[in-house]
Amino acid sequence: MTSADTQIIETGRLANASQQEAIDSNVSAWVSASAGTGKTKVLTERVLSLLLSGCPPQKILCLTFTKAAAAEMESRVFRYLGDWVILDDEELENRLSQILGMPPEAYHMTRARRLFAQVLETPGGMHIETIHAFCQSLLRRFPLEAQMSPHFTLVDERHAAELLDTAKEQILATARSGENDALADALKEITQHVHETGFPDLLTSLASSRGRLRRLLNRHGGLAPTIAATRALLGVDETETPECLFEDAVSDGAHDLLGLKLAAEILSGGAKTDKENGLKIQTWVDSANRDIFAFENYADVFLTAKRGSGPIEIRKRLITKKLAEDHPDVVEILAQEADR
Repeated sequence: MTSADTQIIETGRLANASQQEAIDSNVSAWVSASAGTGKTKVLTERVLSLLLSGCPPQKILCLTFTKAAAAEMESRVFRYLGDWVILDDEELENRLSQILGMPPEAYHMTRARRLFAQVLETPGGMHIETIHAFCQSLLRRFPLEAQMSPHFTLVDERHAAELLDTAKEQILATARSGENDALADALKEITQHVHETGFPDLLTSLASSRGRLRRLLNRHGGLAPTIAATRALLGVDETETPECLFEDAVSDGAHDLLGLKLAAEILSGGAKTDKENGLKIQTWVDSANRDIFAFENYADVFLTAKRGSGPIEIRKRLITKKLAEDHPDVVEILAQEADR
């Protein structure tokens, strides 16, 4: 608790007392809780508490991440309000006591009976919506301040995909026409590294990151300075190629070959996973042709399978527990190679 006015409730499982504190419309509350602990119930009853206290429906704003969550929230509120209209006085008093945390006054009972109709008749209804919908409404109210067209429309996923396909066709057509040599050269370079089926994904990625790319290019003053800054950051010389870097990384001098041979021998006497990894290491060490495909198979010993689509991560366990306890030196060898 930070003060009498602001209460912070943070727990894995909200107790009834803590929930009641958050529901109280007289305090400002921040609720932090894991899934399934009753957050939606607390929020719903807080809205009801605000309505019972006399807050106009149009002055309550509920924001959610998804449309489904907004619909669920709205459904719960109206379910409560609808029940209050038809319940007998005794049951209604019990229901309101649970929300208010005290026996309701006569005006609470009267207000509860009328809230369903009041909310339905509120112009525009209650504001239970997603963050995106709320932001869209703000942009529509203040388009000039946001430097946007007053009559802008949202692009749905299908329309966005169609626009991206059109842009792709325009790029390819311009490159083939010979009107833009720089674009043709760039496309020629890309096709050496990206399969045609991956080209749409590349365009989608570039489009979604266009803001960051624009800021990056503006910061360094264009594409060439940006490339130079990237090389400097990575410590890569202009004459170095991906092939040269790969050859250096997989050469004998880059490995602790003696240690890896020892690790492969020890792993061969372990569990099934140890034996499989030991064979992969031995195959790599003995290989005379270490290409990228052989490397990917070798890297599976040390790195997770997500490295092509996300951050590179070392496997949590490079050797089974029993073998690791018996051979701590092998654990260190494998850890060093994983880091490399």
